[in-house]
Amino acid sequence: MTGKKAFLFKLFPLLDLVLILLCVWVAPYIADHVLADPLGWSKNPQYQLLSVAPYLGGAVIVLAPFVLHLVGFYRKQGLQRVSTALRQIALAGVYYLCMLALYQTISPLTEATNHVVLVSIVLVAIALFLRYLTTRWLRLSMSSSPASRIPVLLIGQDEDAIERGWSSLPKFWKSTLHVVGRVQPDTPIDDVQSLIEQNHVQQCLLIGGIGAYHNNAEVLMLCEVQGIDVYIHLREEQPVTLRAEVTEIGEQRLMILTSTPVYSWSRLVKTIIDRLLALVLLVCSSPFWLLAAVGIKISDPKGPIFYRQMRSGLYGKPFAIWKFRSMYADADKRLDEVKAKYGNEMSGPIFKLTNDPRIFPFGHFIRKFSIDELPQLINILKGDMSIVGPRPLPIYETAEFPDVAHRRRLSVRPGLTCFWQIEDRSDNGDFDNMIRKDLKYIDNWSLWLDVKLFLRTIPAVIFGKGAK
Repeated sequence: MTGKKAFLFKLFPLLDLVLILLCVWVAPYIADHVLADPLGWSKNPQYQLLSVAPYLGGAVIVLAPFVLHLVGFYRKQGLQRVSTALRQIALAGVYYLCMLALYQTISPLTEATNHVVLVSIVLVAIALFLRYLTTRWLRLSMSSSPASRIPVLLIGQDEDAIERGWSSLPKFWKSTLHVVGRVQPDTPIDDVQSLIEQNHVQQCLLIGGIGAYHNNAEVLMLCEVQGIDVYIHLREEQPVTLRAEVTEIGEQRLMILTSTPVYSWSRLVKTIIDRLLALVLLVCSSPFWLLAAVGIKISDPKGPIFYRQMRSGLYGKPFAIWKFRSMYADADKRLDEVKAKYGNEMSGPIFKLTNDPRIFPFGHFIRKFSIDELPQLINILKGDMSIVGPRPLPIYETAEFPDVAHRRRLSVRPGLTCFWQIEDRSDNGDFDNMIRKDLKYIDNWSLWLDVKLFLRTIPAVIFGKGAK
């Protein structure tokens, strides 16, 4: 039964696709025979969207479930508020009107065609809303009776922990469950089996995260051998992207727990874009390389043009990062002296100082506009870094992280820019804030997020926002 309900929910996009096809097919007849005379529209009885505007029609049909998913129409398993569902459908309609406007600039449609497309969008909105109301009513009606809800056991360390975990779950999901018992480590195993048999338990919910599995292993094993599904309620501090996958190696099965973005076509595209974009930026920024080289040699002739430092890369693996030198040649030797004399504006192990005396005047200029970071395009071409990702920190700073959980920022390839560089760019001296934003990027990663962060970086660099 558990899998059945989940499967039926996954059929909603397919059902909506069928409704959209039906609306597109019916729209010409309604436009011609129902609305044309009262509204004074021109008629086009031969019109069909897929024949007259195949690209537009194909986009409407193929992209419809994706657009609805994008606006959140399939969240909460179709049990969102009525006002929320209306807003989501309206937003999807706006997207399609924008698509129609774009199509008009490429291949103008006739007035009659525009009328039919408009009718199609209205019909689709009405059909989707009626489908939503129907399925919502059916689900709520079924969950109102304990007999139609899924019998579930709650398992946890103690009563308080169980209550906190259960209260934190969304109401729309709890409405489908019927709690028949609460089990703790000291609950006799025979009593647990009696609860299972008498209430025909289908699921058990372990509260307390993966760490609570050991203390309740006997009960969970009892459920497992009887084919009862086990849900593990993760603690709030655990990554929101934590996923469990089962893989086969030879004749053995292994469970993988991962909290990093899953390798997919999006990740492959990200890698390709990183290399291509780095190459383009390298060529386009060549005048700034010459400017930086001349300026550095004039400012401090004794030192090299480039600065090389070992940084922590993917999973902490060291790599040599390249930058245009913005400090005097003896800067590394004076680090402890500067820390002792001027302190540190950044909390935690990272050192930041607005008016660092080790920076020569031209160094302030290339730092302000991130010109000093340009050689890192070579690191991206080599595969050490990405365009977007948490900034790579010196190895000695990574070694001083106060919490081992901070090392999760190393689970993705470091980058030129990320949330912290765009929203703070060193203005905020809170180390925890930096970690929080880096983990926010990891937990919410998508190719589209990379695009948005890259586009937001451009004005931050041009206007030298917050750089030091």
